[in-house]
Amino acid sequence: MIKQNQNKLNALHIVMDITISSLSSLYSYVIMRFLFYIDILPATSYSLRMVLFVPAVIALIQVFCNRACDLYRSYRSTAFISEIQNIIKSGVAVYVILAIASAVFLEIEQFQFALVFYFVLYCMLAILYRFLLRSFLRFVRKKGYNKKYLVLIGINNCTENFIRKIESSPDLGYEIAGYFDNAPHSQIGIPYLGNFKKVSKYFNASLPDEALIMLSDKSQPYMEHLISICERWGVKFSIIPNMFSSFSSRIYISSFDGIPVMSMRMVPLDKSLNKFIKRTFDIVVSVLMLVILSPLMLVTAVIIKLTSPGKVIFKQKRVGLSQRPFTMYKFRSMRTDTEGDISGTEKNDPRCTKFGLFIRRFSIDELPQLINVIKGDMSLVGPRPEIPYYVKEYRKSVPLYMVKHYVKPGITGWAQVNDLRGNDTSIEQRIKYDIYYIEHWSVTFDIRILLRTLIKAVFSKNAR
Repeated sequence: MIKQNQNKLNALHIVMDITISSLSSLYSYVIMRFLFYIDILPATSYSLRMVLFVPAVIALIQVFCNRACDLYRSYRSTAFISEIQNIIKSGVAVYVILAIASAVFLEIEQFQFALVFYFVLYCMLAILYRFLLRSFLRFVRKKGYNKKYLVLIGINNCTENFIRKIESSPDLGYEIAGYFDNAPHSQIGIPYLGNFKKVSKYFNASLPDEALIMLSDKSQPYMEHLISICERWGVKFSIIPNMFSSFSSRIYISSFDGIPVMSMRMVPLDKSLNKFIKRTFDIVVSVLMLVILSPLMLVTAVIIKLTSPGKVIFKQKRVGLSQRPFTMYKFRSMRTDTEGDISGTEKNDPRCTKFGLFIRRFSIDELPQLINVIKGDMSLVGPRPEIPYYVKEYRKSVPLYMVKHYVKPGITGWAQVNDLRGNDTSIEQRIKYDIYYIEHWSVTFDIRILLRTLIKAVFSKNAR
């Protein structure tokens, strides 16, 4: 029944997405033609058929990208912010596809402006639709309708936390009918349904919507038998191992040539679409920033040359994605006689020139790293790269340090905007923030970090 309801909901999503996409296309056309007096279609193609054909094609591309961004699945137990992020990712993907297609097939520069209007309108309307639908479904579930009934098979270290989350979120529409285990547990607080031998008899009398197998280490020998019972009765089941209480919540299951593989960390940038979106975002923003900031960079280079002997650009080996070394660029802020000093930076560093302290105060010294971003060595946002010597040292003393190399290093990062930068901050705390970023990456998260970086660069009183 639940699966049938989800299929109906997906059909509604597709119909609404096509409708929203078509309306966004038509509104964009109306805005361009009747407000800005720009005809974005070739004069020879201007007809009602063309005006209707283009939105239909865009709608199909939008639905395809929505499916690729995992928007047609149950979001019952997922935060709304995750759905918003996927809508924006899908919108960015459609924008890039249409921008490339228009550049190749249409010689109309104004079409790019129409795409911007489309992107904004579609994202706003799609988010509003999903918000209203979620609100309606949660209201219905609070009233006791559209509920999903669960049974727990086994008790382990994850059970109490799971029950607490379900009971504190009635709007999600889950209800736990009870649990099976070899013996009752007084602290659990939900009905005891019997030992593992009673599972098959219970399913014969009342089939739940889903079973959660949560066996303790002692109960592991029952695993294969309990799975076979669930499959024999056609009960959908999930497994929450006892060890999951000690690991990240971003664990996911993939496959290797048909063999199930459990990964301990969910890394969104492992997906090709996410990599493509982030790389496109990095290149576009970096090129724009280089164009806009080129006068500032030129003035900075001249002043460095006039106020201190030595090269304008400081080059240093850093460790990047997959532990591969690369050369990172910065405006030189230190005296030339300290270039071999690999000790970390600190506030009011005595090794800096007077102008060096100034450009560090506003992070101007980091601007040449935009070249690293365009080259592909770095990203705009990510864990800050470290020199090889410190990587070897931290690898020995900080257990999770090497996880930061799962993604490209960044000019700025989640740790840096939370005031964790420089030699006088905790490396353990920095890595904690870096791992959070790696596991929760999204385009909106990147934009949020960039905006906070800009604010801190202008208003922060700390020079690093």
